[in-house]
Amino acid sequence: MPPRIPRLAIGRSSIFGLQISAPKQRICPICSLAGASRPSKRPRTSRLEQLRVRSQSQSTLPSTSLTDTLTLKTSIDPRTSLRNALVDLQQNAASFVNISRLQLAIRGLEQEAGQETIRVGILGLADGGNSLKIAKELLRLLVVDPLKPEEEWERILINDPEGKPVLIKVGHNSTDEIGRRLVQELHVSSPLLNGHKLELLVLEMDPPGESEMFTDAVMVPAMEIPTSSTGRYTPVTTPLHKAFIVADGLLGAVTLLKYPLDVDREIIGGAVDLPTGTPEEKAALPFRTVYVKLGTEALEAFRQSVDNALDYEKSWFASGIPEIQEWIKAGTASGDGGTKPPVLHLIQSLLRDTSGAIASEQALRLNALLQAKVSSTDLQNLRRELSRWAERAHTELRDQLDIAFNGQRWRKLGWWKLFWRVDDVSMISTDILQQRFLTEAEKEVIFLSGRIAEAGIIEELNSQAAPTNWAYKPILEKETEAQLGSEPPPPVLKDLVEPRDHLPVKLKLQPWPLHIPAMRNYLAQETVPALQALAQKLVLQALSTSSLASMFAGLMYVSSVSTGLYECGAVAALGVVWSLRRMQGKWETARKFWEGEVREEGRKAVRGVESVVDDVLITSQPSLGGDAELQKAQEAVDRAEAALVASK
Repeated sequence: MPPRIPRLAIGRSSIFGLQISAPKQRICPICSLAGASRPSKRPRTSRLEQLRVRSQSQSTLPSTSLTDTLTLKTSIDPRTSLRNALVDLQQNAASFVNISRLQLAIRGLEQEAGQETIRVGILGLADGGNSLKIAKELLRLLVVDPLKPEEEWERILINDPEGKPVLIKVGHNSTDEIGRRLVQELHVSSPLLNGHKLELLVLEMDPPGESEMFTDAVMVPAMEIPTSSTGRYTPVTTPLHKAFIVADGLLGAVTLLKYPLDVDREIIGGAVDLPTGTPEEKAALPFRTVYVKLGTEALEAFRQSVDNALDYEKSWFASGIPEIQEWIKAGTASGDGGTKPPVLHLIQSLLRDTSGAIASEQALRLNALLQAKVSSTDLQNLRRELSRWAERAHTELRDQLDIAFNGQRWRKLGWWKLFWRVDDVSMISTDILQQRFLTEAEKEVIFLSGRIAEAGIIEELNSQAAPTNWAYKPILEKETEAQLGSEPPPPVLKDLVEPRDHLPVKLKLQPWPLHIPAMRNYLAQETVPALQALAQKLVLQALSTSSLASMFAGLMYVSSVSTGLYECGAVAALGVVWSLRRMQGKWETARKFWEGEVREEGRKAVRGVESVVDDVLITSQPSLGGDAELQKAQEAVDRAEAALVASK
């Protein structure tokens, strides 16, 4: 985007940086002598009567401080309120407002009411320089004083082979001056336009044909400004109050008809340099015509001799230039106390375009929201499918574990078979977990996750800045805020020891819930080794107890003559039975506990998957992003519109 021109101090042109001086009042010597000799109509009051009236007014009227008066005046000044509203609009709706036009409106409000500078652009279509040449000649005819000979600024304006933009400031100074800032400036005095405080900018441009972009391109044209001696140019935007497009010939008329000039005829006009016949033929055309060559010939003839006044007047009105002069002067006359209509029209157009931009952005975001939003039918189907999956998972967990724990492989781990199958506990338990622990439910939840991704819920969660993997929810811990006078909280374990995953082997994250495989790994790597160790411990205890009892019985038989074989055998049998009974009780209890733990952990895994998926389906209703920004910008526009109504 072309760089915008910085707004300068009050009373200076925001583009060209020259001081805008107030027009000086010209009084001829005859008028001044007549005014001095003419008696004044206002009766003079003696000094004594003035003092008497002043003393009476001070004694009867209540006293009011100067500060209160100024404060009241400032608070009720509608122009100040409107300017503040526009500044607030620049801060809160910068993305939706044309900053260049807004700065031009603010600069107009900073000037004295009725004395605002109006900038009008004479824009020649980009056709090789022909339209620009005609536009400059038209500008010369609009401003020129026919009673004066050809002036220096006319020669500078016409004799410009490079076709650079030129700014003419009408009536800003009492004498003609030539200035050069970003563009060439010509200070000109015009008998018809001196009291209007006009800035007439002529340049070449090629506006787009789209209605949405046409107004901004014409009202804020870009001109190429040389930035260095190497020939580089920088585009600089120049906001306007009014714009008049000039075309050349039939091809220019065809191009001009493509533009939506009827958007607002008060601020955007156009004409084609084309000789026409009678006024009836001229009125029948769908565009305005102007014959610059005829106007130039009339001006030269009048300057050659005043006797050509009648021919000058006839040719001048036939050329169509007076109509363009009236269009430019409309609403630009300086007055007292009232804001000029072009300034008000600029603010109205600016607020209207800003409201349209906000509405378009809101509609765009709403459209994107509706396109990305999952339909309620799909959500209901997914919730119904989730409910059926949970029912099937619980049924599978119950039935498959019943088959596993009542099967032949699990019965191989009976307490009396541990003596030769103690090393098979880990293998058989792990096989049960791998083959019977929610294997089908795990496959179905992967399929359900694919259905959720197909419905577009994953894209919605990613657009809402959700975690990368929807299947995992971060654990948020509440942190207690320390209050004044309270004791510090006691240290917790996580402050002293780095937290680690409870699983020895971490699972690779997948785009579906991993509660079931995580629980399976937990049971296989945490509970199965403990069960294996317990079986080995019980076998070792039973063998050692039986051996000790047998040794004790043998010692009794050898050491004592009175003890018979039967008594020693009874002691040995008692030790063996007691050790086996103790082994049987502990092992069967451990088996039942492990079976219950597997069932319970399976139910927890199913409930965890169901909870995660259900939360995703519930929270898959995205909200309109940037709602606060749009609302804040619209409120700024509403305040500016209210201030504009109050200032009229």
